Amino acid sequence: MIKPLPLRSAKLTIKPLPVVLLFLVWPFGLLFASLRNFKAPNAKTGFILFCLYFGGVFIVSSDIGGADSARYAQMLRDLHQQTPTLENFWSSIYGYETGLLDVYQPMITWILATVTDNVHILFAIFGLVFGWFYANNIWIILKQMQGKFSYMMAFLLLIFALINPIWNINGVRMWTAAQIFIYGVLIYFIENKTKAGVLWAIASVFVHFSFLFPLVILLGYKILPKKISVYFVLYIFTLLFSEIDIYTVQNYLLLLPEIFQPRVESYTNIQYVDKLNKSAEYYNWYVGFSKIALKIAINSLFIVVIFYSRKFLKNNKRMNDLAGFVLLFGSWANILAVVPGGGRFITVVYMLIMVFVILYMIRYRGNMQVKTIRYLAVPLLIFYSIFTFRVGMDYMGWSTFFGNPFTALLIEDTTPIIDLVKSFL
Repeated sequence: MIKPLPLRSAKLTIKPLPVVLLFLVWPFGLLFASLRNFKAPNAKTGFILFCLYFGGVFIVSSDIGGADSARYAQMLRDLHQQTPTLENFWSSIYGYETGLLDVYQPMITWILATVTDNVHILFAIFGLVFGWFYANNIWIILKQMQGKFSYMMAFLLLIFALINPIWNINGVRMWTAAQIFIYGVLIYFIENKTKAGVLWAIASVFVHFSFLFPLVILLGYKILPKKISVYFVLYIFTLLFSEIDIYTVQNYLLLLPEIFQPRVESYTNIQYVDKLNKSAEYYNWYVGFSKIALKIAINSLFIVVIFYSRKFLKNNKRMNDLAGFVLLFGSWANILAVVPGGGRFITVVYMLIMVFVILYMIRYRGNMQVKTIRYLAVPLLIFYSIFTFRVGMDYMGWSTFFGNPFTALLIEDTTPIIDLVKSFL
């Protein structure tokens, strides 16, 4: 197990009653109190409660053709009207015709649909589940940072949190599965809970079927030699391997069981690829640049740290194992990124890279090269964080910042905060 650094004395100001009161009065204030007093016993609980509230006031898109959240909301309404039996509904999961390859979101939706079609309750549940793993992932890192918390560490942790933020419940299946898989990996490598880590990684498959592949990599990594130099070269090669014939990818994916073929066809459809490329032409420049900025910053940090940390890794087996897994998993994700939708696994890789970089900087002062690249990466990461907050503003209303559970029951907030901001400009 990686041992945390000695705990400095800290004034713990969050207690059980204030957490409940703040949640009922001002959830956004509770978020700040939880982060500011992260060493307090109930700080993580306060963070999770805010995620619950965020889901409850989450602004669901009305664009059924373009937003996942709109489709989840419509599914709840349809199920509430039809109310199929559990047997009939369960038979539709993992069915070739229905295309339902996940258990979590359909089952939660069906259970709730038996009593209500309230979309806010559905997304409150999504926010709670997402928030539990989100908070635990953040606090696992915070636990390791005890005694060495700085502005730079806080900034890097913020970037980790923004790579897969709470407003990603818009696409709840993929991104909740990502948080669960990350949690499994962190307790596997950092807390040395191998069995629990594997079980949580397995659980992510039931939230989004595609995590079957990362699970296989995790299980396979247990028996593979931990040759960091080999994985490092592989990662660099796949990172530079910018283009691959999509037809070749299709042929390999056709080897999957028949039940997965509808999704394979949708993700590798050539017309779909052309449609995405054409739609990207209409985006503002900062949409594409935000991804490039994150890619350059994250990979620069990771490559330099790995290259100059051979002695550090040699003396830290768990960190060495984590680095090897990230390199191997990242190599696979780089190859898969050529498939539309496959690039989403890069997000999971970036989260793991940030964890590794943060833990490295906590335990090792590093050399001039590491310090230099760290500061050069800051402007790019700042740009990414600003853009990510802008994306999140499409799903937040005034109630996110100023409301509470009581106002949410009385007033339905359907106007994104970005529209309110634009109205004053």
